[in-house]
This record gives sequence, C-alpha cells and structure tokens, in this order.
Amino acid sequence: MLLLTNEDVKHVLTMEKCLEAVEESTRRVGRGQLSKWDAGRLLTAQGGFGGGASSYVLRLRPLFDMVDEVAILRINSWATAEVEVFGALRNMGVAISGDRNPHNSEKSGWLLLFDMRTGKLLSIVQDRDMQVMRVGAVGGLCAKYMAKPDASKIGLIGSGWMARSLLMGHSLVRNIKSVKVFSSTPANRTAYCEQMRGPVGIEDITPVSSAEEAVRGADIVISATNSIGATFDPAWLAPGAHVYCVTGAEYDERMLQRADRIAWTYPASDQYDAKADATKATGDPQKDKIEARKHGEAGYRVASWRLLEMFNSKRVYLTDFIEGRAPGRNNDQEITFSPSPAAGSSTAIRFAALLPMVVNMAKQANVGHDLPDDWFQQETETYQMYTLK
Repeated sequence: MLLLTNEDVKHVLTMEKCLEAVEESTRRVGRGQLSKWDAGRLLTAQGGFGGGASSYVLRLRPLFDMVDEVAILRINSWATAEVEVFGALRNMGVAISGDRNPHNSEKSGWLLLFDMRTGKLLSIVQDRDMQVMRVGAVGGLCAKYMAKPDASKIGLIGSGWMARSLLMGHSLVRNIKSVKVFSSTPANRTAYCEQMRGPVGIEDITPVSSAEEAVRGADIVISATNSIGATFDPAWLAPGAHVYCVTGAEYDERMLQRADRIAWTYPASDQYDAKADATKATGDPQKDKIEARKHGEAGYRVASWRLLEMFNSKRVYLTDFIEGRAPGRNNDQEITFSPSPAAGSSTAIRFAALLPMVVNMAKQANVGHDLPDDWFQQETETYQMYTLK
C-alpha cells in the first residue's frame, strides 16, 4: 500500500498533467463512466469541543470510476470557531495546533484509492496540494473552451493559493501576456506578482489598487477570494470577457444578467448537493447565500443553485464542449461565465483519472512510502477465539 504526502504529490504532479486529468474526468462523467458518486455528505456536530471549537465537520465524498475500475473516497475533517473577519462574524477553520487565527486554519484531508476488482486499498494520499492544483485546472478547463481564442489579458481578484493555482491553469490554455492583480492587502498583491512571474513565464504581472482597475479591459476575469459578497461590478466587464468565480459568494444576480452563457458541468449537475446541503429559504437566493456565507455554512451553495436556476435559459454544459457537441461561445462579443458551484460542481469527479495517474507516476518515480499490505487487509475466512476478560 502506497502512502503519498503532499510533498510527494508536488514532486510528481504538474499543472499540465493535472489539467489533462481533470478534462478526462469531466469527459468520463459526461459519458456516464463515473457512477454512484455523491457530491458530499457533510456531517456537523455543534458544541464547544475542548473549550475552543464551536463545531466539528466531517465530509465524505465517494466516487466509482468504471474506466480505471477504482473507487475513490475523499475524507475531510476540521473544526471551526467564530471569529471576526472584515467586520463580520464567521465560522472559520481552526488550525490543528488549536490556534484560533483563521489565517492559520487547516483541514485534515485524505484521498483513498480502492481497486474495485479486489476491494484492496491501493493508496492513501494527502489531498491538500492535489486539491489546490485541481482548482486551477478546473478554471483553466473552463477558459480553454469558453474564453476568446486570442484572450491575452487577465484581471485577477485575490492573491492566495487559489489565485496562484488558477493563474497557472489559465496560462496553459491561452497565450497570456499581462495580468493585473488586486487584493485588499497591498503587500499581498505585490508579493503575489513577484512570486508568480517566474513560474508562469509572464513578466507583465502588476498589482493594481482596485478591483475595477483589474477588471476593466481584461479578456479573462478571475475572482479567487473568501469574500462573503460580490467582488466586482459586471458593468466593468469588456465585451467578450470570460469570467470565473471560485465560490458562489463572489457574484450576484447582476453577473447572471450580464452573462450571455453560463457554464454548468453537465446536465445532472443541477442536482448537486440538493439534498445534502441545506439553507434557510426566504425567497431571496442572493440574500440567503450571503447570510449562509457569513456564518460559514455550506448551505450557501444551495442558495447559489436557486439563483442560477433563475437564468437556466443561458445554461450550457462543459461536457458538451469537450465532446464537440456545442461551442463554448458563439462569437467574440459574448460574455461567458463559469460560476461556482455550477461549473465547479460535482467536485468529487475531478479526482477520477487524476488520483490514479498521480499514484502511478509516484510508483514510476519511486516516490512515496510503501506500507505493509497486511496493515490494511484482514483475513475473513477464519475467525479466532476471543479473550473473555
């Protein structure tokens, strides 16, 4: 049995390979080759555990990949505490060390890979860096099919790990020549620009002092923040722009009104998390999702779905683009939008093709930690006599 840490994953996985695998997994779900997957089972226990955390969360996401004949189970475990962020109280992750600073928060996350032919556990992989790269690959995949072919200018809002990964993903699918970066903290946006010029090979990455300055004139607009509300005004968008938002909190009804095409992953993705995720319904989806986001509730995704459903006449499917059944845009003037959760929906499927590929590359590169198989298997044909006392 092979154990891979985040360092092992970074050693073998490139963004280019990640993008290839994410596209393949999306193709498979469109062909019905991924089955019995569930977008998530989010279990929450309320209480001041250990005198600190206000709640504990366990998330399970299973997936059957009928092409590689493997089953994947993603497991995340984290605790939250109520903290003040930008003037609002929010439930944020607590670090493993117990530090209540939300900027130091961590999750314990693992991907388990099983052989469906034998039931054997093949590998256990830490999920942090694969997840980060997967986010960038999904954004790049949407831009590959929906951004203008000659798109060369990016307006980026955010300067954290999502922003780093997404810039890498987009730079693989378009000839990006300039990037304008806005972050609410000047030091962060300046540091981001200095850090990213080398890895993506783009010299013209510059910090700007407002979201409007980043968005105006951009061919591609990326919002990668933890904001509780919309991060930009769609009126700033240039004709023909492609927009990608990491979370369902970063846009509002104005963006959906402005967009000509709104991407969903595939037809059944409109059922994503409909039962597992819940939020209070007031009749105003935008209000619901902001309130849920403020309190760290995953239910904001359902409110986002309800808002997106109001514009279903603009809905197009990423799986149709990949299979050549439909174009990502009809002309260079259309504004295309890849919103979360719709375009990033069914996140468990994104590890199909990707996780087996990483495990195989690690084996070929002799990377990882071999653990005895008998630690993870058990004899079921015979049973011993047990000790009474």
